[in-house]
Amino acid sequence: MLIRLSGAAAIFAGVLLVVADLLSLTHLFFPLGFESFSEPTIATSVSHYYALQAKTNLLAAVLLLGGLVGLYARQAQAAGLLGLVGFLVAFLGTALLIGFLWSTAFIVPNLAVEAPTLLGGGPPAAFYPSLVTFALGWGIFGIVTLRAGIYPRMAAVLLVISAIGNLLPVPFLGFVFAVAVMCIGFSLFTELASPAEHTQRVR
Repeated sequence: MLIRLSGAAAIFAGVLLVVADLLSLTHLFFPLGFESFSEPTIATSVSHYYALQAKTNLLAAVLLLGGLVGLYARQAQAAGLLGLVGFLVAFLGTALLIGFLWSTAFIVPNLAVEAPTLLGGGPPAAFYPSLVTFALGWGIFGIVTLRAGIYPRMAAVLLVISAIGNLLPVPFLGFVFAVAVMCIGFSLFTELASPAEHTQRVR
């Protein structure tokens, strides 16, 4: 039951990531970034669009972390040692990014009002190592998922490509990652119990 709930968490995480990507289109009108002290950047940081996107991303990452546990548990035996390594690195990378997303959701808007010059120094030093850890972990997890053959093959391929590709400034890879997570989560959530599992439950 808990494993299937993890599948549901992965599905909703993917949906929320898609929503967050769509909300990012509002930045075409309200430029967002740490690269300058410009008024549009500050305006974006305190906008309703930014607040909604940041909190959507945060909730998606939290659900993704919960979903990852079930996704790994279902294929743990077939995944072997490399699967465990991929799971642990992906878990760590996701947890680190949750901290960053929390700060963007609740700290950055306040800084934009109270101390806007602090936004001009670039992302925190730990951001890029966290991003690399996230990409590497999910990339390994995707490769192991592909080898295990339990989840849809195409979803696993998309997971590998989008996870590693997130290190590059390629558009729409976040959307591809979200779709891959949704497909794998849906596979886990809708999977029927095997006869052996059914017998154990009856007993």
